[in-house]
Amino acid sequence: MSLYDVKELLEKYKSGTCTPEELKALESWYETWRHPEAEDVEWKEEEELAQELLADFSDYRRRKEALFRTGSSRQTWWRAAAVILPILGIGALLWLSRPGNTDQAKPLLAVSPDNPEGRRFILLPDSSTVVLQKGSSLIYPEKFKGGKREVTLTGEAYFDIHQQKDQPFVIHSGKVVTTVLGTAFNIRAYPEQESVTVTVTRGKVKIEEEKSRKLLGILTPDQQIIYNNDELAETRPVKAMEEVAWVKQGLDFISVPFEEIARQLGDRYQVKISFANPELKNCRIRATFEGTESLEKVLLILCTVRDATYTIDGDEVIISGDGCADEN
Repeated sequence: MSLYDVKELLEKYKSGTCTPEELKALESWYETWRHPEAEDVEWKEEEELAQELLADFSDYRRRKEALFRTGSSRQTWWRAAAVILPILGIGALLWLSRPGNTDQAKPLLAVSPDNPEGRRFILLPDSSTVVLQKGSSLIYPEKFKGGKREVTLTGEAYFDIHQQKDQPFVIHSGKVVTTVLGTAFNIRAYPEQESVTVTVTRGKVKIEEEKSRKLLGILTPDQQIIYNNDELAETRPVKAMEEVAWVKQGLDFISVPFEEIARQLGDRYQVKISFANPELKNCRIRATFEGTESLEKVLLILCTVRDATYTIDGDEVIISGDGCADEN
């Protein structure tokens, strides 16, 4: 494979059209040209181009590996994500190279398994929550820095965004950019589909075209916009909660110990919940949730019922308050 073939493959990779076979060929080329003396590779006048391509692809490999540098508690999850990372890696690289992202922390990658029960609840660094539809992915940083909070979505997700007036939340999803301050909405943006659909359940959302940043519309509750490949945007009224019915996975607690509730919430929102006072674990609670609520809203209701308080630090939650006698 000539260096010019390699250059063409790198361009295809960056544009998202590189096949797994072509990616394998790039990996093989990299290993060969990285040690030219071992394979007696002829550099000659093409050395400058080869060095440029090596640096380009080496940078890709370094960034790909950075996606997996997480705490030991998440190692199993990242091993599972590695199986499908070659498919999603394009989006990760585009996110990394997006202008203005140089001040963001290294990205994480959340993937929802492609099975009927594959919905994944994600707690973002700003306490916003996301429900990923099966087979979808979300790229987001460890910590939001700078003037805005940016993520990249492939597939479908329901967002409940924590309000921060000085730091708007921006979602890149295919051909569309969605900007909000604090609101709840659903985005459907599958690569194989011809349109991107945004539906608002609460608050106000601004929708723009990704490349030109042309304003497509400003949505309020029970409004939906559909933007297709013909660059036509249609805004229409809908019953938003019916449109996002897939998100609902209700929680019905009837005299359930706080400890068991904390375990279920921990699994759902991917957080670790502990009690400052161990006797709180015995407190029995009666509460019902639809499944679209943010973690903070659920915690607020539960803690109000038990006259307790909570704090959130990253993916750790501590609940404080007076305990209850063991009611078992």
